Amino acid sequence: MVLTDWHRLLTTAAGFQLRPGATEEDLALHEEQLAAVLPLQLRRLYLISDGVYDERGRWFVIWPLAELPGRNETEWAKDGPRRRELVAFGDDGTGGSFCVPRDGGPEVFLWDTLTTAPLWLANDLGDFWTSRTG
Repeated sequence: MVLTDWHRLLTTAAGFQLRPGATEEDLALHEEQLAAVLPLQLRRLYLISDGVYDERGRWFVIWPLAELPGRNETEWAKDGPRRRELVAFGDDGTGGSFCVPRDGGPEVFLWDTLTTAPLWLANDLGDFWTSRTG
């Protein structure tokens, strides 16, 4: 696996506002609350910026880490057992959630409010981000 240079990608993409990075302790706490393992690429992104704000669209494309447990609990309750296989970490600004497997798998999916199953978006978070900002 090629590790993404998140600092370079996040600081060169126009229109995104970064936040101070999370700590390893923050990541461990939120993984425990979610009963999940976040993929390495997502963990590395959070260490660079605890959430990524899209200034043009005015929303967090990558949610702050502290929002993950509450937002996921809401989505898990709404969408049923199959949804619990995924952890949402951001959204597309229209209600569709960007998700990764709860077991730490690298793939990225979109769970759209109009569909009953996730839509595959990318092999990993680096590819996902590059395709969105590329």
